[in-house]
Amino acid sequence: MGDLPSLTVSTPGQARLLLDPALLTPLGHLLRGEVSAAELARACGLSVQQAHHRLTRLRAAGLVVVTQEQARAGRPVKRYRAAARAFRVPFALTDHATLSDLVAGLHRDPLAQQHERVGRMLAAQPGRHLNVHLNARGQVTLDFDGFEDVLDSVISAHRLAYLSPADAQELDTRVQSLFDWLDEHAQSRAEGLVPRLLGVFLTPGDR
Repeated sequence: MGDLPSLTVSTPGQARLLLDPALLTPLGHLLRGEVSAAELARACGLSVQQAHHRLTRLRAAGLVVVTQEQARAGRPVKRYRAAARAFRVPFALTDHATLSDLVAGLHRDPLAQQHERVGRMLAAQPGRHLNVHLNARGQVTLDFDGFEDVLDSVISAHRLAYLSPADAQELDTRVQSLFDWLDEHAQSRAEGLVPRLLGVFLTPGDR
C-alpha cells in the first residue's frame, strides 16, 4: 500500500461514503491490505452478504478496486483493497456546514446504539439506584447500586484537565499508545473472545 498515491475525492457521493460510520471499519481493513469479502466479514463481524454490499458501494464510487481473482469451483474469489493509501475529502463536498456538525454526525450513530444498549441493561428495577457524590479528589461522581450484574466490566470517566504543554503531549502519546495496543491485540469475532467497546474523545478545549 505504501507505493499507492493518495486520492482527493471529487464528488459528494465519495465524501459521503468515506464519512459513513458504518464503512469506517471495513475501509480501515481495505487501507491496510488486500482482503476477500469473507475475510472482511470475519474481521468486521458482518455477514458475507453485508460485506459484499459495502464493497459494491465502495467499488462503484471508485474507492475500492479488485486486485485479483482466485479461481475455484463455481465463482472465483475476488480480493479487494482501497484505491489509494489515503483519501483527502474537501470539506465543501461534505453534507455539513461546520466541523462541529461533521464530528457530531460521525459519533451520533455509535453513541445512539450504545445508549440504547445501556438503557436496556439498566432498566428500572426495585433495589437499583444512582449515587451522586464527591469522590476522594473532590470531583462529582455518579455510580450505581444494584447494577453489578451488568456493570462488572464498565469503566467510564469524563475529565477536564489543565496540563502543561509537556504533559498534554504525554497524554496524547499515551492515548495513541492505547489504541496501538488495541490494534495489535484485537482479533476477529470468534468463540471465547470477550467484546469491548472503547471510545476516547481527546481534544483541546474546555467545553
